[in-house]
Amino acid sequence: MSKKDRRNKKIVLETSNDFGTSPFSSINVEGLSTFVPQEKTLETDGFSTPERKVVKSEKIGQGERLEIRREKSGRGGKTVTTVKPFPSYIGQAQKGKLLKKLKSTLGTGGTWNQQTMELQGDKREEIFAWMQASGFKPVFAGG
Repeated sequence: MSKKDRRNKKIVLETSNDFGTSPFSSINVEGLSTFVPQEKTLETDGFSTPERKVVKSEKIGQGERLEIRREKSGRGGKTVTTVKPFPSYIGQAQKGKLLKKLKSTLGTGGTWNQQTMELQGDKREEIFAWMQASGFKPVFAGG
């Protein structure tokens, strides 16, 4: 492709140095489809605080008992909140989705270590409320 051909294919935009004008106002939008975003509604579960909203999730817990525990031993002094034992009817895909939702809600990192969910930091109260809203029966374990 020669330089002459490239010049002919370029879209010429007339720019203005006025503050507040859109640089995209001069673009021809004929033939383009219009995108109308749909409004998303956020339902809370009643346990959330104004700064952290817990999205209402499916009740996958079915009343199963979970132990929420704070651990530091063998972790270089770092505090980790562990949640176990998860029932066997919850598959790996569901566990992954559950962990992802919980991590994004709490704003922390975490992983699965065999059948134990490990979350960074001391987040026992927040995890308790979240698991209770998911249908589990969480209990605080340990000291």
